[in-house]
Amino acid sequence: FRKLGINLDKVGSHIQSKFISDKYDMQDISYLSLFLYEKLLAVIAHTEKSQKITASFIYSFQEQETVNQIIETEEIFNAPNSEGKLYLHHQRFTLVPTQLFNASQCSKYLSFATEINEAEDNITYTGIANNSIQVIGTAEKQLLNLLDKKLPELEITHGASHVLDYFLSQNQEFLNQELFIHSSPDCMYLAAFTEGKLSLFNRFIIPDEASFLRYVFTFIQQMAFDRTHCKIRFFGNPEWLHTSKESMDIYFKNIHLITPEQNVSYLSGAESFLNTHLLEAFWHQKIIS
Repeated sequence: FRKLGINLDKVGSHIQSKFISDKYDMQDISYLSLFLYEKLLAVIAHTEKSQKITASFIYSFQEQETVNQIIETEEIFNAPNSEGKLYLHHQRFTLVPTQLFNASQCSKYLSFATEINEAEDNITYTGIANNSIQVIGTAEKQLLNLLDKKLPELEITHGASHVLDYFLSQNQEFLNQELFIHSSPDCMYLAAFTEGKLSLFNRFIIPDEASFLRYVFTFIQQMAFDRTHCKIRFFGNPEWLHTSKESMDIYFKNIHLITPEQNVSYLSGAESFLNTHLLEAFWHQKIIS
């Protein structure tokens, strides 16, 4: 984030950045949106009356244990509200068409994609795209128990529900062959669309540019796309995936850096959060109260 001109504060074992509105008051917070990645936690505070964003907090860390410390010590988790939604971004998830979905079989569905420890994990499922797809994921019970003390009315979902729901909402003027890339620090979601319909979707850890290129080329090959013509929409900062627009242009002739469509609004002063290029700064799934 420093490369984006955002002020960072070193706090213990994590780095923190704040985006505060001119009228920020913790007593006005009614809802928190939490987005937890492997090395990043975004906390977004919504006001009671308008649901506008009044403040956003970014915590960058190296160890997952640091998340517990942040939740226990950061002031934002002591706001008077009890409601929120947590999006967990990690590799342990799968997708099931709702027509074939049976909630009692979630463990079985997940077992094809990842190992499950029933003593340590809760299973979550969320319907997206007009409830046509179920996103099934895991959540660590230890983390949930800690958050329950702060936000007893917290909803839990896998982060893929946020990203894929956004991808599927962008169904205007699709070409026959399209890839969507959602970037965040050292990881990405990758989706392939054929004639506007979702064909492939997955998430990958990206330690270097070679890994990024390998996964994208594999998707293109698996879909039998034409690398010189298929359209690639890239959301986020290429540097998070150890690449650049100039480097990607060498390999892909129709790649575009896209600013996400915005469906959230800010109180004055808090809109600088948009400079992070995170999808959650622009677009949220609708809050149902």
